[in-house]
Amino acid sequence: MSESTSDTPNELPKRAATKTDNQPITNLVPARYDVSDFVRLSMRPTLSSYVAQVWKRRHFTLMESRARAFGSIKDTALGQAWLIIEPFLNSAIYYFIFAVLLSFDRGMDNFVGYLVVGLISFNVLAQSLNATSAIEGSGRNLVRTFQFPKFSLVLSYVMRIYIDFIPTFLAMLIFIVAVPPHSMPMLGWLLVPVVYLLAVPMCVGIASITATFATLVPDIRFVIGLFSRLWFYASGIFWSIEMFSDKPVMQDIMRLNPAWTYLEILRTLLLRGEVPPLSLWIYFGVWSIGLAVFGFLFIWRNEINMSKALER
Repeated sequence: MSESTSDTPNELPKRAATKTDNQPITNLVPARYDVSDFVRLSMRPTLSSYVAQVWKRRHFTLMESRARAFGSIKDTALGQAWLIIEPFLNSAIYYFIFAVLLSFDRGMDNFVGYLVVGLISFNVLAQSLNATSAIEGSGRNLVRTFQFPKFSLVLSYVMRIYIDFIPTFLAMLIFIVAVPPHSMPMLGWLLVPVVYLLAVPMCVGIASITATFATLVPDIRFVIGLFSRLWFYASGIFWSIEMFSDKPVMQDIMRLNPAWTYLEILRTLLLRGEVPPLSLWIYFGVWSIGLAVFGFLFIWRNEINMSKALER
């Protein structure tokens, strides 16, 4: 039977290394492989290569975020209802403490709406601080097995935050319309989704930074937890900046907080029916894009160090 003249890539090195009986190997033909896409696992990819890797895995990122959405309420009797019940229970607790007991609602026309919008909307930013879970569990196994960009896992995590936020957001709109004093829908409400979309780069940047730090130095998770509480209380969730009208320096410091700007834009649109000044949009946009760029570069530069840390 005649031997086939076609060579598969796996057969090339074998055929090149064979010899006839009692005959020396004389004409070795080196096998040719395309290794242009091969990257040493101990070498950080170039920035352009890293961007290409993230883009190449965009479909996986989207599917992974959908598959893991609503994971916090799995195996519960009420299911997705908890995504609505929990934030409103928290709002009720804070209302009792800061309105009933401490009278923080003095001078505010709609403290209930002010509190609910602030608490629910800030939770989107706060969850991005806990992005360490994005590269743990199955994510840890994934990056151990493949040279998988950690940034893709962070993107998937932020997408999950926003998917989980959809029912809560809709419930928030119904609440501020139904509960006195009623905030009726206006044209300015059409800009509300823009605000949340503008917050996406900020969430991605924060998640990239905290996930990198917490992976390299696990102890820093406790610091992140403390910072999360500080940021929460300093962002005007249940107090108005007008309470410090006699302390203009304090007001200026508070306005530097991008989370306060984010909430101020949302409250102006939803509760007052007005379009916020352009300066607020620009300030928040600069913070958001700046954190996204810094976070991306930070996680890229620490790709190899994170892989080594995950192997421990």
